[in-house]
Amino acid sequence: MDARTHRRRNQGFTIIELVVVIVIIGILAATALPRFIDMTGEAHNAKTEAIGGAISSGVNLSHASWIAQGATAAVNSATLEGGVTVGFNDSGWPENSNAGGGNGTATAGECVQVWNTLLTDPPSIATGTSAEWQATTDDTICTYTYNPVAGRSIAYNTSNGQIVVTVP
Repeated sequence: MDARTHRRRNQGFTIIELVVVIVIIGILAATALPRFIDMTGEAHNAKTEAIGGAISSGVNLSHASWIAQGATAAVNSATLEGGVTVGFNDSGWPENSNAGGGNGTATAGECVQVWNTLLTDPPSIATGTSAEWQATTDDTICTYTYNPVAGRSIAYNTSNGQIVVTVP
């Protein structure tokens, strides 16, 4: 081995080798980046679906408590684990957090009560857009809209307990 060959091995990478590596890294980044950007939308969808599932479980457990107490219009409320009270309408579905029960028509304020009663450590909610979630109502349907990203909501029908989760 002569001195020039030995010196060449100790010099490191050539500029062409560095350019090739940079191009390969650029191609990999260009193909992987859109997948990571899309993950935030999927995370918002997963959050909405998880909360929808939790509300559905709470609604069904509360209704089961109503059935266990006799399944009559005279059963107005139940005390759930943690000491919270859920108020029922005459069909036995959660409508508010009042011991006297509900009248069959939910208000936005009652929708907030259902949210805070059925969820453990619930995300912030208000009847306006000042919180992470917004509660609105249309007679018997409580709609919970996810404010940070449009198109995500949870609808709870207080007349039959149906939960509909909407994500794009």
